[in-house]
This record gives sequence, C-alpha cells and structure tokens, in this order.
Amino acid sequence: MASVIEDWLARAKQTKELSHLLLSDEERTGHLPKLVEDLIARLRQSSATGKDTDAAISTSALAHGALRCRQGYTPAMLVVESRILQVTLFGTLQSNLGFLDFSLLLPDVMTIADEVDAQLTQSMNSYMSAVPKEAAA
Repeated sequence: MASVIEDWLARAKQTKELSHLLLSDEERTGHLPKLVEDLIARLRQSSATGKDTDAAISTSALAHGALRCRQGYTPAMLVVESRILQVTLFGTLQSNLGFLDFSLLLPDVMTIADEVDAQLTQSMNSYMSAVPKEAAA
C-alpha cells in the first residue's frame, strides 16, 4: 500500500494538470488507502467466489469527489487522478510479475480497471452534487 501511494503521489506531482494546486501530500493522498482497500476487497471476493462481482458503493469515493470539489479540482482533474491510479496499479503488477498467478492475471486486471472506473464514477457523481452547494456558499 505504501509503495502504491508513494508512486501515485510522485506521478501526481509530475502531472501539470494536478501539480498547480497547492496541496499537502496528505491532502493529495488521503483518499487512496481506503480506495485501494476497497479494490483489494473486491479482488478477494472475486477470487473467493471464482467470478467477478459488481463494484460496491464506496463511501471513500463519494467523500473524495466532494472533497476535490472543495479543493478546486475540475472534473477533468478527477479523471487524471484516476488514470494515474490505474497506471500505478498496473506498474505494481509489472514490478511483481514473479509473484503473480498468470491464470488470474487477466481477470484481476479487468477487475482492477472496472473498480477504478466505478470509483471514478462515484467520485464524479459526488463532485457534481457538491458543485451547487459550493456555489451557493
């Protein structure tokens, strides 16, 4: 988990679409541990049942979208963050190929992509719900 967050943060800081906002490392990454935990839980459930499961509602993703709205993010910035998370997760898989069960790799990659996209959708919905509230305040 720590290496995923560290790698994600390094990538985010190097991305011009995100780096212009002055946020602490904790403000940038505070949401990641729970989102990764949600992903791990889904992968474990899929592995235990032998079939893919649908994404669950992620309270972390919902909170993340509203927070990013308050922090001045744009919807496009949420998409960039999500893309960085996928690249980081796939890079972690690449770095650990020797430990992977290749019969599970493709289904797990599909689950990872679906989960990250589902979390993005939930974050985006939460963000959009927060926009009128922020404008009124």
